[in-house]
Amino acid sequence: MARNIERYRVSGNLKTTASGKLLYMLLSEMADENGRVEISHKRLSRILGVHKATVSKNLRKLEENGDIFIYNRFDKDGGRIANLYVVR
Repeated sequence: MARNIERYRVSGNLKTTASGKLLYMLLSEMADENGRVEISHKRLSRILGVHKATVSKNLRKLEENGDIFIYNRFDKDGGRIANLYVVR
């Protein structure tokens, strides 16, 4: 329980919108022990029930603020695949 409370405290201090804070909490919850999670914008928008543009805007803001790192990924043919996010 204390871990959950701390997560809310950390996200409450982020300089972003309410949907940005929800996005950060979701990424934190899904991340592995190294803070890494691979997921598409489409899946994030479905989970949160917001438009993909809202997800994109908030991911950019979280990255600009240094709260997450975003690594664009591509398959062997150069096609885009789900990004890798690292939660700080």
